[in-house]
Amino acid sequence: MNVQVKAPRRAVAPAVVATELTTDTLLALAAREIGAIHVKGYYPVDVADAAAARCIDHPKLGHYNKKYTSSVGRICTPHIDSEWDPVAARKYHDEAVENIHDLRSLFSPHLTPADKIRLNLQEFWPAGANIQRLHGHSCFVGAIRVFKPASSRFFPHNDTIIEESDAPELQGIEEQMVANMYLRTPSKGGDLQLWLRDPTADEMVKIRDVEGLLPTEVEAAPLVIHPDAGDLIIFSSRMLHAVTPSDESYRIGMAAFIGCYGSERPLTYWS
Repeated sequence: MNVQVKAPRRAVAPAVVATELTTDTLLALAAREIGAIHVKGYYPVDVADAAAARCIDHPKLGHYNKKYTSSVGRICTPHIDSEWDPVAARKYHDEAVENIHDLRSLFSPHLTPADKIRLNLQEFWPAGANIQRLHGHSCFVGAIRVFKPASSRFFPHNDTIIEESDAPELQGIEEQMVANMYLRTPSKGGDLQLWLRDPTADEMVKIRDVEGLLPTEVEAAPLVIHPDAGDLIIFSSRMLHAVTPSDESYRIGMAAFIGCYGSERPLTYWS
C-alpha cells in the first residue's frame, strides 16, 4: 500500500473571475485570491474546430476508467488512469513524448492550445515553467477530452497529483491548477461548475472510489461558467468542480494540469 501525502486544506476562493492571463492573475489564482481566469478568444476558433472534428473518431480515443468519469472520452492516457500502478505508470511515461507529438499533428501547422499555454506559463510565472517529471520520467501534457451530447459529464470531484503518485519531484507542491482550452462547445449545457472549496474528508473518500459525487450530495456551485470555442479557463483543480451534460453537440477541449510550488520555483505542467 502506498502512503499518500496529504496536502493542507487551503482557503476558499472568492467568485471573482479575471479576464486576462498575466503574471498578476496567475499569482492571484495560485493564492486563491480569485476563483478563475477566463480568457475569451484565447485560441483561433477555426483551427480549434478543424482539430475537434478529427478528435471524435481519433484512433487513440478511449475513456476514463472510473465509474463517474467513464462517460467522458479522452485521447491518450492521462496520469490519473495510471495512479499507484507501476506497470500502467511506466506505459504512461514511455508514451508521453510520442503522445505529445501525435496530438500536435491534429493542429499542424499551428501551435496547439497546450503548447501555447506552456509558453505563456514560462513567460508570465516569475520562475518560469517546465514539464513535470515523476520518478525522473517526463509526463504527457495536452490530453483532449471528448464529451458526447447528452451522455457525457463530470460529476463534482477534484484532481490532485499527490493522490496519484508519491514521486519525490512532488515534494513542496502547494497548489494544483488546470488549464482548459476549448475546441468545440455546445450552445447550451457543458457548463463548468466551480465550488471554490476543497472537498471534505468524507467527500474525498467517495471521490477516490468513483471519481465523483452525486449532484444531490453537494450544495449549488457558487460559480458557473459557460465556455465558448477558443476560450481558456484556469482554476484550482484541488477544489470541487464539475461539467454538466451537453445538450445538442460535442464539447471538446484540451487540458493541462499546472503544479505550483511557490512563486520562487517554476510551475510544472502535465496531463
